[in-house]
Amino acid sequence: MKTLAAIVVLILSLAISNVSFAHHSYVAEFDANNPGSIEGVVKEVWFKNPHIRYYITVTNDDGSETVWDVRGLSPVKLVRQGWTRKTIKVGDHVKVDGHSGRTNKTILSIIDITLADGTVLSSRSVAYDIKDKK
Repeated sequence: MKTLAAIVVLILSLAISNVSFAHHSYVAEFDANNPGSIEGVVKEVWFKNPHIRYYITVTNDDGSETVWDVRGLSPVKLVRQGWTRKTIKVGDHVKVDGHSGRTNKTILSIIDITLADGTVLSSRSVAYDIKDKK
């Protein structure tokens, strides 16, 4: 009986640990009070769960390059807003406005992305828009 109880506890512990690592706290990773903006060329597109990501190569003032990791909402939410896997492609020049990362200076949480033709795409959640309107 003790062995069965130990196995059940082990299985529950493993199940709970996977859930706790399945998602992260936005506030722990990004600073909503510290907006940032970058402009560069899309190096890689990651349009899959849990959040879309674009890796953007930014040319610095000294000519060196830095790759930024910009993250948006889930693909399902963005598809509902009209985005597709092909909306932003490798090689596209974009400007990204977002919230800066807390511990990593080269990450942004996307608020808006402006494409080369001037089209502005939003990666804001409904909760974000409601908070902004208050």
